[in-house]
Amino acid sequence: MGEIYSTAVAVAIVFKTPIGLTQERLDHVTRSIEGALDMYREESWQEDGQKWQIGQRRRCLKDAMDCLEHLTRSPWATRVWTLQEFVLAQATIWIGEDLIPLRINEELLAAVPDICETLDIAECIMGRYGVLYHHYRGMAGARLKLIDRTRVMELLGNRKATEAVDEVFGTMAASGVVVEQQDVESKEEAWRLWWEKAVREGHIRWALLPPTSPPLGTSLHQGYPTFNCAMPPFSTRHLASSGSGLDKVDPLGPVSVKDGVVTMPGRWVGVCRITCRLGRIYEDAKGLLHRDMTLILFANNSWTRSLRVARAFGGGRYTRKQILIIAQLLKHNFYRAKLAVLSRKEDDFRPLFKNTYYQFLWSDFMLLQTTHIVVMNEAVAFLAEVQNEEHSADIVIAIGANETPSGTLLAIDFGARNTSDRLVLTIVEIADEDLSWEVAARRPSPSLHKVGVTAAVEITDPARAKKYSAIALSDSNTYPFSMGGRSCFRCGSGHPRAKDGIPDKTAFEPLRDQEIDHKKRRLLMWRMRQQRHAITKPGFQGSLSHSNKRKRRQKKIVIRRRVEI
Repeated sequence: MGEIYSTAVAVAIVFKTPIGLTQERLDHVTRSIEGALDMYREESWQEDGQKWQIGQRRRCLKDAMDCLEHLTRSPWATRVWTLQEFVLAQATIWIGEDLIPLRINEELLAAVPDICETLDIAECIMGRYGVLYHHYRGMAGARLKLIDRTRVMELLGNRKATEAVDEVFGTMAASGVVVEQQDVESKEEAWRLWWEKAVREGHIRWALLPPTSPPLGTSLHQGYPTFNCAMPPFSTRHLASSGSGLDKVDPLGPVSVKDGVVTMPGRWVGVCRITCRLGRIYEDAKGLLHRDMTLILFANNSWTRSLRVARAFGGGRYTRKQILIIAQLLKHNFYRAKLAVLSRKEDDFRPLFKNTYYQFLWSDFMLLQTTHIVVMNEAVAFLAEVQNEEHSADIVIAIGANETPSGTLLAIDFGARNTSDRLVLTIVEIADEDLSWEVAARRPSPSLHKVGVTAAVEITDPARAKKYSAIALSDSNTYPFSMGGRSCFRCGSGHPRAKDGIPDKTAFEPLRDQEIDHKKRRLLMWRMRQQRHAITKPGFQGSLSHSNKRKRRQKKIVIRRRVEI
C-alpha cells in the first residue's frame, strides 16, 4: 500500500459530509496570515510575535483556525490507514459531499496551530480545535518533512484500526523502518519489534524519550519485560514522543540492541542529587496548561527556591542579573497566581512587572519554556543538582509519576538536542551505589535503569558556565553505556518500581480544589498588594525581606554615626 500511495499522481480525500468551505475563502485566509507564516518559517517570534497577539491580526489567526476546523468534522483523520495515504501522497485533493474539489496548503495545518499555541492565543487553543492539534498538525508536519520521518509512529496513539496490530504495521512504510516479521499476536509485540529495529538503525530518539506513567506492576512476556525503561510503553508512546521536544537525534557512535538492552556511546556529565519535588504542570478545569503559573507556584514564595527555579529553567541562557530579575518576578507574583487558582480565574492572571525590560525578559523566559517544559507533560518535575569535578549546576529532572529513585543517579549526554538546540540529558540509576560511574559504564550487566530526562540545558566551558548558570564537563570522552532491557536491575526482574510510588496527581490539584472564604480572600489580596508594592516601588533590587533588612541596617549605621558625632 505504501508504494501505491507514494507513486500516485494525487490522492483524493473524499468526505461523506460537506466540508463547508470554498476555494475563495481558503485563499483569502492564506493571504491574510502570510506574515504569520513568514514568522513561523523564520522563527522570528520575538520580533514579530507581539503584533499577532492583538487586534486585527489576532482575528485573522482565529479566522484561519475556524476554516481549518471544518476539516475536523469528519472521522477521516481518526483512522490509521488514512495517515499513510496522506503522508505518502505526492499531492492531495479534498472533496466533500458536494463533490467540489479543494486544494489546501498543508502548511496551514501544521503552522497555524503552532502559531496559536506559541503566542498563547487562548481562544484558539484546544476546545473544538482539539482534533487540529492532536491529529492534523502532526500529520501535516510528517507530510511536509518538518519532523523526523520515524515520528509518524507517534501519530498513531489517537487513531483506530480494525486489527490491533495494524496500529503499528499500518504506517511502517511511511516511517521508513519496516519490520519483516508480521505474524505477531499483539500490538505490544509488534511495537517492540519496530522499536528495536528503529533504535538499531540509529533512530535513538526513541530510547531517549521522557517518562510517562505506566502501571505499577510489570511481568515478563515471552522472555521480555512488559515494561522496559528505555522503551516507551505502547499505550503512551505518542505522549512520550510528542512531549519530548526531540526531533532527529544522531548517535555519537555505533548502537546495538539485544534483548531490549540499548548500548550506545555517551558522555558522562555528572552525579545528580535530587533536592526537592516540584510537581506537575498546572492544568485548569478546562484542561489548559499554564506555564507561567506553574513556575511561579514552583517557586513557592521562597527567594532561595525562586533563584534555583530561575537557574534550572533558564537552561544556561541568562546572566546572573537576568536570573535575579526572573527570580524577583517568580517570588513577587506568587500570591497573585495563588489567588487566581483558588478563584478559578486562571485566564485572567497577568504577572506584574516593574518596567518594560522586566516584561520583555519574562516574555523571553516564557517563550523558552514552550520547548523546555514539554518534558513534564506526563511526568513529575524534581529540582536537582548535577555535580562533577569542574562545576555544579541546578537542573530540572522529569521522572515518571510512579518512580522513586533511591540509588546513585548519573546524568549522561547521548547527543539529544531539542528544537531550541539545547541538550536534553538522560538520567540513569546505578544498581550498586558503591560502584563508580566508570565501572558501572563498562559493566554490561546489569544494565543501567533509565529514570527520566532533564529539561533542556547548555554545556559549555567553565568560565561561561559560571556566568550563565550552565554546565561544564570534566570529561569530554565518550563511553559505551548499556540501558534498560532484560538485564536492567529493575525492569528485568519484573520490579521496576520502588516500594512507595509518588501519587500520579497534578501537584496543584489540591490547591485548586480548596474552598476560598471571604477571610482567606482578603488575606491573599493583602499579601498580593504587599508584593505589588515591593516590585513596583523605585530602587527595588532584591526580595522584600532582604530589602527591608538592608534598610534597617543602613538606618542603624546612620543613627550610630550621629551619636558618635
